[in-house]
Amino acid sequence: MRKVLEYVYFTVAVIELFAEYNGNVTLRFFSKPLLMIVLILFYARNIIGPATAFHKMMIAAFFFSWIGDVALMFVPSHAEDISLMGIPKDPNFFLVGLVGFLITHLLYSIAFVRVTDKNADTLFSRRLWVFTPLLLYMAALLYLLVPAINGKIETQPFLVPVLVYSATIALMVFFALNRYKRVNDTSFALVFGGALLFMFSDSIIAVNKFIHPFPTAGIFIMVLYITAQYLIAKGALRQDATI
Repeated sequence: MRKVLEYVYFTVAVIELFAEYNGNVTLRFFSKPLLMIVLILFYARNIIGPATAFHKMMIAAFFFSWIGDVALMFVPSHAEDISLMGIPKDPNFFLVGLVGFLITHLLYSIAFVRVTDKNADTLFSRRLWVFTPLLLYMAALLYLLVPAINGKIETQPFLVPVLVYSATIALMVFFALNRYKRVNDTSFALVFGGALLFMFSDSIIAVNKFIHPFPTAGIFIMVLYITAQYLIAKGALRQDATI
């Protein structure tokens, strides 16, 4: 059953990408919300031993990701895009989705602090320069985003939420990187890789919404997001392993 749920996740992922590519909104109405539901089941079934506070926080993070996924489905993509399966769309659902994923990243950050070797020195205290690329990336992204958001009256209310969210996802990546040598190498590599992909996925969302929309954005966003969540889940499950 544990392996079956892994296969189910990727099957749903393929269906979601197919629906995204073909613009099949009816199929996406079912496939996108199903992604995190299957991942939660997969994660819960693969926990070895009792579900610790760490694992409960990971499951909670996946749940708030589900809220974010569903909310973003109801953000209109153009003026005529007013409903989905008879349910009205509203631009404010973007903020709901933002809050859902903000809570996700906060929960990830708290969970990533719970390492297996608490006595090991943190990467932050030993090699501070390693975090420079992360700071430069976020600075460059905001350098592009802030003028674009401020340049339109309808997007100006999103500025503060976007700044808060950007800081939160940067914090999540920071804590994922700071697990280096404080958990086993496999867990670190999977979680950190997933954290980076999550950040890149969110970056494309921001660029597509506020700077320059492009037709293939949805595919890139979902490929990165689906892979990111899977890697984070696998890495978290591997945290208690000895190798």
